[in-house]
Amino acid sequence: MDALKTKKAISKVFDDPAQQLFKPRGRILFLKYFVLVFFIVIGVRFWYLQVVRHDHYVKQAENNRIRDIPIPAPRGSILDREGRILVDSRPTYSLLLYQEDMTNKEETVRVLTEKLGVDKDFLLRQMNTPGSRSRPIPVKTNVKESDRAWVEAHELEHPELKVELQPQRRYPHGEILAHVLGYVGEISEDQLREPEYDYCRPGDVIGQAGIEKSYNKILMGKEGSKRVVVDSRGRVIEQLEEIPAIAGQDIVTTIDIDIQLVGEQALSDTGLNGTVVITDPQDGGILAMVSHPSYDPNLFAAGIKPSDYAKLVNDPKKPLRNRAIQDRHPPGSTWKILMATAAMEERLLKEKQAVVCGGGISIGSRFAQCLGSHGGPDVQRAIEVSCNGFFYRVGLMLGIDKMEKWQKNFGVGIKTGIDLPNEIKGIVPSREWKKKEYPSDPKWRDGDTINAAIGQAGVRPTPLQMVYAISGIGMHGKFYTPHVFKEARKSENYPQILYEPKVKDLHLADETWKNVTQGLWRVVNGSGTARRAQIPGFDVCGKTGTAQVVSVKSGASGEQKEHAWFVGYAPKDAPEVGGVALVENGGHGGTAAAPVIKSCFEEYLRKKKGLPKETEQLAQTLSQETATNRVLATGQASTQTESRASKPEPKPSPNNPATGLRPNRSEGQRSTKPDRPAARQAREVGQ
Repeated sequence: MDALKTKKAISKVFDDPAQQLFKPRGRILFLKYFVLVFFIVIGVRFWYLQVVRHDHYVKQAENNRIRDIPIPAPRGSILDREGRILVDSRPTYSLLLYQEDMTNKEETVRVLTEKLGVDKDFLLRQMNTPGSRSRPIPVKTNVKESDRAWVEAHELEHPELKVELQPQRRYPHGEILAHVLGYVGEISEDQLREPEYDYCRPGDVIGQAGIEKSYNKILMGKEGSKRVVVDSRGRVIEQLEEIPAIAGQDIVTTIDIDIQLVGEQALSDTGLNGTVVITDPQDGGILAMVSHPSYDPNLFAAGIKPSDYAKLVNDPKKPLRNRAIQDRHPPGSTWKILMATAAMEERLLKEKQAVVCGGGISIGSRFAQCLGSHGGPDVQRAIEVSCNGFFYRVGLMLGIDKMEKWQKNFGVGIKTGIDLPNEIKGIVPSREWKKKEYPSDPKWRDGDTINAAIGQAGVRPTPLQMVYAISGIGMHGKFYTPHVFKEARKSENYPQILYEPKVKDLHLADETWKNVTQGLWRVVNGSGTARRAQIPGFDVCGKTGTAQVVSVKSGASGEQKEHAWFVGYAPKDAPEVGGVALVENGGHGGTAAAPVIKSCFEEYLRKKKGLPKETEQLAQTLSQETATNRVLATGQASTQTESRASKPEPKPSPNNPATGLRPNRSEGQRSTKPDRPAARQAREVGQ
């Protein structure tokens, strides 16, 4: 009975469909379905690989055999106005990393850092740049012979490393002209997203500052390539074709390297930081632009280390900043030229019109001093002796609204449009400016006006704006946009590109021009503060300025050491050269800044006359050629002195016997201090 029940139970199990696999027939059926599904999966996979991904794998397989190697295009050279090299490119041995041939990243990094001296942070940054896996990346330039030998000896173990000749930027003058020329570097991810770089690819080396950046497209050229057959280790077996690179165009600048070198030396001789700009007033060309301290752009050409770059960025003296277009300072008494011109153009001031000095002016309960007693000078005399009392009253005649209008007309407080990157606007005061800067005391007051009239109360132009403005006044109201580009030379692949001057003409009245320029001539050639800028026979016109700042010396016990300004042009009747010098913490403009511009103007004149570089011979030649002019100039000055004999003159002082004025106090009002709120300034002058 039990045996029968067991048999029925076994039969029931095998009759269950779920148990059919245990039967031989079920196992065969399962195997058939399994094989069918397997081949279906394999077939779909083959279809995906051979049809859907066909192009991808063909390209990948081809790349294992055929490789396109980029050929960098040499950048065009940058030349001075006489064709002398300022920047060029030279072939140097560079260590390249082909990441597609790299089998062990950690080992490659170890070898490059420990054996070949590559900075690890720099290396990892290069390896992670966009497009770095599809093209060789330079990890070390100026490779030594020992490094080349090591790479060749380990070619089998490290086929990803190659040493090849590549063009590298060379700046033969080092720190000189660095802020004008700029430097190069690999394009960043952010730059690749900008429309202005739509012609660039990952890994391209582009201009990052100065002319290199402004004219990158002209200088860059077009990359070439060569198609080669390589083996499994990346070694070239055969070259199939080559598309040569097209070098960029050479650019001729307006820079004169001789004048630049003189400016560099003259500013260095002061032992202080600052800037010098020399221009051609007749078309706006920049003949020289000095900015101290500077930096060596060759550091960037060779691939600057992060630590070196951090030092430049964090240096408190800011060597990367172009002080000519990126610094703004109170202009001191140089600002008075703009005020005199504006007042005469508005017909508020006429030729020979006497305006009382009064030793200063009363505003409310306070008295703003003029550090001299000038009687009732006319505009020429007021410019010559830098009479604050005169310009306080001229400022009140104009009022802040007319001041603002003429500041913009003269191109101050707005960008000049120079073809260098990162120019700033500068600051000029206005009603809106005060409301924004000093919301606790937003009302514009007379005390603000008289301060603004002498270059205080928030007036902060750039040095380039000052030479642009005063050279334009000397040109009878023709203001030429400053520029450093002169031409791009014609080549086999590119046409010539010439600079077209841009000019704004204010058509200054003859009376305005005559009186202002004569006043500026008297500052240098009469009894003014810029006699150290005088060049006999060249009729230098200009104005000094002394602007208060906190002393450069720490712990100076409240002493203030001023910035020294001089801005001018020559000759008087038909300006050929203009210039501005700002010597930071240099003291008096006539002592520190005027001699710098004189040196640059003398170099310009030497070259114009074709004389050798010896200063003594230049001075002797000028003296011989201009003896008659000097006699006439002396006679004119004597006549002017006689005409003023009836007017009371200040008594001579030990500091300056000629004028009775203290040199460090003759440039402008000293009752206000820069960077104080306007309301506080107003209280100081009796607001």
